[in-house]
Amino acid sequence: MEEVVKLVLYSGPSVLVILAGLVWGKKLIEYFFDEAIEIRKLQLNQNLEGFKGQIEQQNKDFQHQLDRTLNEFNIRFSKLHEERAEVIKELYKRIVELHSAMVIFTRRVHVVIDNGDKEEEERLISVNKALNEFHNFFIPNRIFFNKVLAGKLENLSKEYWNKGWDFASMHGQFKAGGLTKEIVKSYLEKSRKITETIETDFVKLIEDLENEFRQMLGVK
Repeated sequence: MEEVVKLVLYSGPSVLVILAGLVWGKKLIEYFFDEAIEIRKLQLNQNLEGFKGQIEQQNKDFQHQLDRTLNEFNIRFSKLHEERAEVIKELYKRIVELHSAMVIFTRRVHVVIDNGDKEEEERLISVNKALNEFHNFFIPNRIFFNKVLAGKLENLSKEYWNKGWDFASMHGQFKAGGLTKEIVKSYLEKSRKITETIETDFVKLIEDLENEFRQMLGVK
């Protein structure tokens, strides 16, 4: 400060003007710099608010689209569940009818009510009808079941058909006669196993299917 005073004393008023210019110039620069900073802050805040508005609108649009998609999915899923429930209901009914017809058909002893041959033919017609109805309904509706379950149902259909065919074939040869004792004994044992398989093993298979059907329907 002492040097500045000496400079003024020796140099005169011109130095004062220069010093004043330097001081006020610095203040002016600081002022404009501060103003520029405030203006930039304002612009950034405005941009930020605008960006926030865009984000909020995008979120609203996304939520709206998500809600609409979920609603469409729920409608489709509900419709699919209804259709699947109807298919399961009808298919299970046909399985029960097939099993009942097969149990009656593969009994080793049948009580004759009126006409033995006619009643035997009726049993054959009934089991064939049940087999065809189950198979014809299942095939076009297998899309409603996963591959594992569809495989189980298809195998069940085949097993019923195979057991029914084997039993009917042996019964026909019994009626035709001319069999040796060994063949008769063998056929009797095979027919007994078929009867037991239908009445025990197949019942367990149906129970397993029932459990899977309940899971698909959401029944506890």
